[in-house]
Amino acid sequence: MQIFETYNDCFAATENGSIDTAALGSLGWALARMTTDDGRDVEGAPIIFGHGERAPIILLSATEGDGFCIVMARVENSEVFDQFKQAFGSDLPDPDENGAITFFAQGHVVQIAQTGSRDEPSVRLAVGTKNGD
Repeated sequence: MQIFETYNDCFAATENGSIDTAALGSLGWALARMTTDDGRDVEGAPIIFGHGERAPIILLSATEGDGFCIVMARVENSEVFDQFKQAFGSDLPDPDENGAITFFAQGHVVQIAQTGSRDEPSVRLAVGTKNGD
């Protein structure tokens, strides 16, 4: 499943305790470039990475240092999100008041949440650089 592959790539980009864009590049991810109508780079634009062979995108909170690597992906329906949660096992904590589920995996804080709308559901997975030790 492309979402899990992308989630694993976020772990690769945060495994050293800081965001590593080179790790994403080595896995086939490329930084999106946002420009104005006259071709100038947009200052302060979101840090978005895309992959030529996958539908999910990656958002970064920063290009280095502490932060989050966030996977955003469309899903077919809300049942897919339920199946996705089951893949993490039965030990997940209950969702918070906003529906996000936060836990630790491989020493990193991880948050998963169903996003989008009923007509266009999606999932968000965030992997933090800080470890949970």
